[in-house]
Amino acid sequence: MCSHEKNMGRYLLGRSDGISVSCKPQEVYEEYSSPVLREDNQQNSPSRQMPVRQANPRKTMSEYEYAVWWSCVVEPGDYFASHLRSVCGEEEAQRWACAPRITSLPDSLYAVAAPEHWEKTWHRWKARIDMVDIEKELSIVHRIGGYVLTPDSAQWPHMLKDLGPVMPSALWVKGRISSQPCVALVGARASTRAGERTCRDMAVALTDKGFTVVSGGAIGIDAAAHHGAVDAGGKTYALMAGGLGALYPATNRELFEKIVSTGGALISEVPPSWRPARWRFLARNRLIAALSRGVVVVEASYRSGALATARHGVELGREVGAVPGSVDGVMSQGCHELIRQGGILIRHAEDIQRMIYPFADVNESVGYDHPHQKTRVVSGIETLPEEQRRVWEAMPLHSAVTVEKLSYSSGLSRSEVLSALAYLDLAGWVSAHSRGWRRIQKNK
Repeated sequence: MCSHEKNMGRYLLGRSDGISVSCKPQEVYEEYSSPVLREDNQQNSPSRQMPVRQANPRKTMSEYEYAVWWSCVVEPGDYFASHLRSVCGEEEAQRWACAPRITSLPDSLYAVAAPEHWEKTWHRWKARIDMVDIEKELSIVHRIGGYVLTPDSAQWPHMLKDLGPVMPSALWVKGRISSQPCVALVGARASTRAGERTCRDMAVALTDKGFTVVSGGAIGIDAAAHHGAVDAGGKTYALMAGGLGALYPATNRELFEKIVSTGGALISEVPPSWRPARWRFLARNRLIAALSRGVVVVEASYRSGALATARHGVELGREVGAVPGSVDGVMSQGCHELIRQGGILIRHAEDIQRMIYPFADVNESVGYDHPHQKTRVVSGIETLPEEQRRVWEAMPLHSAVTVEKLSYSSGLSRSEVLSALAYLDLAGWVSAHSRGWRRIQKNK
């Protein structure tokens, strides 16, 4: 019997929807005979007999319970677990991980990684499975007033699905996750006062426009982003690299309390007792990018972790921008390099809103549940037929582009692009120049 089963005993899994689920661990070992994970068809061969955990026929674990269990076993960003669960199903995946000896897997999983990598992964999980105490983790999160979300939960942030196989199996949350669109404001811990002031002003303005501000809860730019949102009475999410039971850094404890009290949330993908570590900070950055519609780097040196968040944003198809600074400033070097490589130059919150919603009136809100705002009316370019919008969206923000390049970037034929441009030209959205076609910024 896996020792985690002894630790779990019979416990209650507290759910975010108020339902308590009783779970009795699976506890009987018998001859290995899985149709999914068997090594070959000779199941009764003595060499193929392998004791594994068998589901209790009276009670099997729910999808919610499996998700919590995997969250307590694997490290953030472990795509092996996601592939294993997807191919084999929850019960067989857990059975393979808990077996006293490693056995073979379906061929499709060996296309993901070579057998030696799966063996290494099995040993890595096994070390934690033998010590994991789910009951302890759940008691901690309940004691601090938190709860656990899984991909089936109503509050699960749908944008995390863009992470694919590295999406967390669960989120440990204290506070409330809303449906407001998010913007990530990230940057250096060793920030300047000017950078912190700029970040705070942006957070205040973004809050007034109906955005939730996302950052990493660290000192410096992160703290300035959270403070700005809190001071404006808005929502902000702090994505933690460690567990919620030992918040880091301790100097921001008062800030963390304000984040929750103003309707925001502290979020972690690791159990409450896990400590923050360098590799967890790096893995956490992908969540900041995935939760947000846009990522803005306020201050960063060449080697800042904030640039890693920006790279995740690019990989996920998010809009990415940076705030320029002095050409001599060390904390602006990373921002300048990001802009040089194609990031949007950001001066203020209006630039951020225009980056994310290029067709919106920057004087209007984005239409979500900020108490002082009105719902934005869809108008202008958003009302056009799909092909015309597609050509418009494929055009650079400030430079001219040829019909050939528009055809390539939009995926439309040359004739379709010309037809769309003709309509956009008549409607006053584009104009022809010697070097091609350009957008016209209209004041609605």
